[in-house]
Amino acid sequence: MKGNFRTYQSTHDGRTTTRTQVWLWPNLLSLDAPIVALLWQVLFARCFHGSLDGISVVLLALAVWLIYAGDRMLDAWRCTVWTRRHAFYRRHWRTVGVLWSAALAIGGWLAWTQLPVALWVRGLAVAGLVGIYLAAVHGLPRFLGAGMKEAAVGFVFAAGVSLVAWPMVRTGADFLAIALFCLLCWMNCVGIEDWERGVRARSAVIYAAAVVALLAVLLLPDRRPVLACAETASALGLVALDRISERISPEAARVLADAVLLTPILFLSVAGKVA
Repeated sequence: MKGNFRTYQSTHDGRTTTRTQVWLWPNLLSLDAPIVALLWQVLFARCFHGSLDGISVVLLALAVWLIYAGDRMLDAWRCTVWTRRHAFYRRHWRTVGVLWSAALAIGGWLAWTQLPVALWVRGLAVAGLVGIYLAAVHGLPRFLGAGMKEAAVGFVFAAGVSLVAWPMVRTGADFLAIALFCLLCWMNCVGIEDWERGVRARSAVIYAAAVVALLAVLLLPDRRPVLACAETASALGLVALDRISERISPEAARVLADAVLLTPILFLSVAGKVA
């Protein structure tokens, strides 16, 4: 295996076990995507001066985890992909299945009893998109064109995360800020798909990064400067990661691909004050 990803083997009761490095566990447990989602949700809420309560935060985290964990379990059962995380889900599917069912029940109950009607309706629309995505990817995979899965994941993820900002969209700059985030999510998905195969990201990712940076710098500073900075930083981070992707392991590239989307951490303290 290339790069600096290492595993540690030990023998116990005659069996050889492999110890996974600590930094890989958030990815194996599907916790990386919910963390990214929550950070961007808070950033959108502060920049658009939207209301964000604890229930909305919990529901987004549960929803993202349910989608990613469910998608990976289905992939593992069908043996269509064989990465470290899919091997994990194939080995522990019974335990994950119990946790997944519990999370679904809790999330459904909270959404039904606690969410305002307007937010419930918007969330239901996103849930419908998720259902269509899962049905298409796992039920009719042969009918999906190249890159459609990554495009669908990026769009649905961005739609759910920016849900809190939708009622406050008033200008073209507001719409552009959300659209550029959607493009950024697509870049992340495509980059991961390529890096996990041990190759450089396709040229479309680099072009998309240039578009995100250029439009954010030229069109958003007056209206959405904080989002412009966060989106540009993440886009450039994905380009930088692509430059070193062949010198590190696919697992490391996968983890870093989400790490470069943690840029809201740098701007949350000023979000809402500057907008």
